[in-house]
Amino acid sequence: MSSFHTPALATECVRIIDPQAGGIYVDATLGGGGHAAAMFERCPELRMFGFDQDPQAIAEARETLAGYADRMEYIPCNFSRLRTELALRMIKSIDGILFDLGVSSHQLDTTERGFSFDRDALLDMRMDTRSAMTAAQVVNELPAGELTQIFKNYGEEPRAARIAREIVAQRAQRPIQTTGELARILESVAGTGTKESLKTKLRVFQALRIYVNRELEVLRPALQDAINILKPGGRIVVLSYHSLEDRVVKNTFRDAATGCVCPPRAPRCVCGEKKRLVLLNKRPQSADEAELARNNRSRGARLRAAERIREES
Repeated sequence: MSSFHTPALATECVRIIDPQAGGIYVDATLGGGGHAAAMFERCPELRMFGFDQDPQAIAEARETLAGYADRMEYIPCNFSRLRTELALRMIKSIDGILFDLGVSSHQLDTTERGFSFDRDALLDMRMDTRSAMTAAQVVNELPAGELTQIFKNYGEEPRAARIAREIVAQRAQRPIQTTGELARILESVAGTGTKESLKTKLRVFQALRIYVNRELEVLRPALQDAINILKPGGRIVVLSYHSLEDRVVKNTFRDAATGCVCPPRAPRCVCGEKKRLVLLNKRPQSADEAELARNNRSRGARLRAAERIREES
């Protein structure tokens, strides 16, 4: 397993996906290759495509998975391009796919990436270091109203408007350039050294990270693409770490498992929607004590899984 990012619930993910020799599988969030390595350990004869927009993650995964180089292909981009990139490689259907959402342990622990409020660094937060927009640009350039909506929509922060106004007031004096500077602004609104202050910093930094990386914007379309290219009997597993992600996953899976959405009294179906999934767990699965003992960062992980059913005739 890679030390770059310890994979959460790896044993359970592999059990559910149940990789088979000759099957085609996708790790949509490759990271350091930990989940992919667990898949290969279970079934060395599979074929794997790994997506990641972080060049450092791809480099680490190449080392971790060096023993499977002939069966592993790396795709250095966001999973929003899932269907397009697979089609370019003549892959029209797959046997299983895994999404491990959010920021990786390595990204959090690498100070210069600017993801953590307790590690002073330039405000960056880009998962893809080749992209243009940084968190510093967001906090220094967007008007108070847009900042308020970001903190509300992506962080569910109750003090969003006050925080946005304070950021605008502070940047009028000088640009906000580091995580430490932003953390101190948040403390000026929410207080210092309290649980509520900590929650505010967590929520605001989460909101900025999600906005900078378009995490929620691309998630539902990517999940829909993944469901559409699953073979009958193929499985999708998604690990999410906060309620906003989990809500998108839950709703996307529910819609695909519902089928017809016509009113109950309609004489016949006119919507044309068909069931595509059967849910493998109606409620998200979390880490047990054994998993937490192995990997404390599995705390908060929510696993949802589903299987592609055969199309109705």
